[in-house]
Amino acid sequence: MTRGPRVARARLLAAGAGSLLALALLCAPAYAIDPAQMPTPQLEARYLTLTHEFRCPVCQNETLADSDEPVAGEIRAQIRKLLLAGKSDREVRDYMVSRYTEFILFKPEYSLRNAWLWLAPLVLLAIGILVASRIIRARSMLVDQDGEPVDDDLILEPEPPPASDAIGGSRADPIVDPRARPAVKSASAR
Repeated sequence: MTRGPRVARARLLAAGAGSLLALALLCAPAYAIDPAQMPTPQLEARYLTLTHEFRCPVCQNETLADSDEPVAGEIRAQIRKLLLAGKSDREVRDYMVSRYTEFILFKPEYSLRNAWLWLAPLVLLAIGILVASRIIRARSMLVDQDGEPVDDDLILEPEPPPASDAIGGSRADPIVDPRARPAVKSASAR
């Protein structure tokens, strides 16, 4: 008799511990990104803007502000130091590009070095339209030049309906519904 309340209490304790563990796991990532604060709201706004403009070198398509990688934390610390040293946004960008190349920029600037990245989709689209129009024009000219009559062999004639058997159904019909067909008396029943 004493096992019943002990088992119920153990289950209740296990459910409570599981709920606390789940709550702790859900709340933990909220403190992982960047707890540091800048001294003034203007510096904080510049810092947030810059961390959203730079790409994490380890993560795929994540900004520094969104990444929780240690490398991203180090780069955020560098940005923080540069802003506290009085550097402008342009100077911070130039420093980051000189150290990590243009890959660090989430939206790279247009230049002659990377112009092919911006123009390649337009060039490929134009080539595709040109090739498609030439193929369509060539095929339409082939149809216009073809003076031969249409072969009778290629025209499919509809098949005749299947012949009916003695009880009124189709021989090709494998399913026989006794209610739909008249009953036929056998020779022995006559």
